[in-house]
This record gives sequence, C-alpha cells and structure tokens, in this order.
Amino acid sequence: MLGVEVKRSRATGFTLVELLVVIAIIGILVALLLPAVQSAREAARRTACQNNFKQVGIALHNYHSSKKVFPPGTNFTENTSESACPGIKPGIRSFGWSTFILPYMEEEVLYDQLDFDLEVFAGVNWDASTTLVEGYVCPSEVNDAKWVDCCSGADHGLGPGNDWRLSNMVGIGDSVEAHCWLYQPHSIGRGIFHNYSKVSVGKITDGTTNTIAVGEITSGMGVDANSNQAWIGVTWVTRAISDVYEGINGPGTLPGGRDDGIDPFDGDGGNRHDEYHRENGLSSYHPGGAHLLFADGSTQFVSDDVNQDVLFAWATRADGETVSGDTAGGVNRLPPSSGGGGTGGPIR
Repeated sequence: MLGVEVKRSRATGFTLVELLVVIAIIGILVALLLPAVQSAREAARRTACQNNFKQVGIALHNYHSSKKVFPPGTNFTENTSESACPGIKPGIRSFGWSTFILPYMEEEVLYDQLDFDLEVFAGVNWDASTTLVEGYVCPSEVNDAKWVDCCSGADHGLGPGNDWRLSNMVGIGDSVEAHCWLYQPHSIGRGIFHNYSKVSVGKITDGTTNTIAVGEITSGMGVDANSNQAWIGVTWVTRAISDVYEGINGPGTLPGGRDDGIDPFDGDGGNRHDEYHRENGLSSYHPGGAHLLFADGSTQFVSDDVNQDVLFAWATRADGETVSGDTAGGVNRLPPSSGGGGTGGPIR
C-alpha cells in the first residue's frame, strides 16, 4: 500500500453560529404564525357561538309556533313585598325562558327531569341544574369550569360557587332597568322577555327585525356569601334577563375593562348578583363586539361602539322608535313607569 494516498472525507455539519441563526429564524416564524393561529381559533369559536344563537332563535320560533307566544322571561318571585317589586304576584321561584325551550334545543331528556310544580332550588330541579347545556355557552368564555354562584350555602359539593351551570345568553327585558329588585325582573318590561311575559310576534310592532330577543353576556369573578371566590353570572335555569343600558363591553364588564382582582362582583354595598346584573351588561370575549339574536331569528355580531340610542331602540318591542343606519330617533331613555312595577325615576 506504499505510495498510495489515502483520502479522508471531511465531516460536515452546522457550526454554532449557523445553529443559532436557524433557531432565531424558527423563533421569528413561530412569533409570526402564533397570532394567525390564535386569530383562526377565535374565528372558529366566534362562528360556533353564532351558530348557538341561531339554534336558540330556531328554538324560540318553534316554541312560538306551538304556544302562540314566546316563553316567559321568568316565572320568578323571589320577594313578594309590594315595596320590592310592585305588581309582582305571589308565586314560586320558578324557571326562565331558556328552560322552557329545552325540548326545542334537543334537550328533551333534561326537560323531562324538571318538576314545574317545585321551585328551581328544590329536589329534582336542583339536581338537573348541574347539567351543562352547551348550546347556551360561548366557546370563548374564559370561565372554564362553567359554573356560576346562585345562593348562600347551596354548592353542589364540587367547590365554592358551583351552584348552577353557566349560560352566556340573556333575554332582553327592557332598554333600561330590566330588574326591579336584585336579580328579579319586573313584570312590565318593554322588551320581549320579562317576568311572566307572554309576548307574541303580533305584539312586536317595532318589527321583529328591529327588536333584540337575546344578547350575549359573560360571567365574572366575584365573592360568594361565604367569602370564597366564585364566578358570578347567569344560568339557563332562571334569572337570565338583562337590559342594554351598559352598552356592549361596557366598563362594568370584564372584557370592557373591569378588573376581577380590583373590582370583583363581591356585593360591595349590596348583593353580588344585584351588582352583576346592574353593572355587567351585554359583553363577550370576541374582540370588538358581541352577538345579538333578533326576534326574526337572525343573528348579528354588533360592534361595541354601536350608538347607544340604537341599542335602546332595538331593546323595546313597541315604542315606535325609528332606526336609520347608526342613528335612532324617538328613543325613550327612562326606565319603565313606577305605575306598573318598575322603579321609575331618572335613568341610572
């Protein structure tokens, strides 16, 4: 083998500098792609939420076809004192609109578990309220546990505030002051859903395309009656009524700027649920607005900078307002008259 030159191959590979450059490029690509992925996911969640609202619209109209009226907003009497809720007749603490349409939401099994002769907190009804109805929940809601607090010492045993299952939908009872006492809706609402309401399409003289039936709402962190952290919000069982006074994503809502650490729904100066219903208006975790279901069954994603007068006009069924583009005329900015169960007085 003398005189034969042996050639050795030189191993090739990345130098340290080249490896660092590759890692940096990958990092930049990930940083560029991540917002796009998050945006795509939110778009999918928003579409799923919109479809939920559309299904609720179909269910409401199927109920109307069967009963000739939309379901009552609630049949709920928490306090029968005339000073608390004038015009409210004595009765039991019963169910709300989203319970009554369960058979039309493919939830017949859940509906059949309920006993409408008992109040919502009793026996089989209390047991049934542990059931999550996905059709009422927005996928963008940050309350992952999907429980909300309802009352003192009534937890289902799964943790503080785990009382009722979350809903992200509220029936619109009025433009202003949908409640007359705590979370109890009054009986003279100018919207479609109020306490003991029996509103038919024929009574929506402002037009079904111009009248909101259901709006999107979020839950928020608060403190229950035992000083434990708990989610405060609405449920499909009952009480799911609101107005549009706070606009969409207003300052009282968590997406609108409320800090659940600095200003939780803790009932400071009053009941935590009263605080929630009077401060947390229509809201969503979708950037820029929230879904509204109109009485004709159509769903719109409405911007959170919508003219407040337009919202007021949309929230009443027969006040005769005129809506043209982003303006509205003939809007009544006062709450329902005290002559039939409302609080009266100036706008809050």
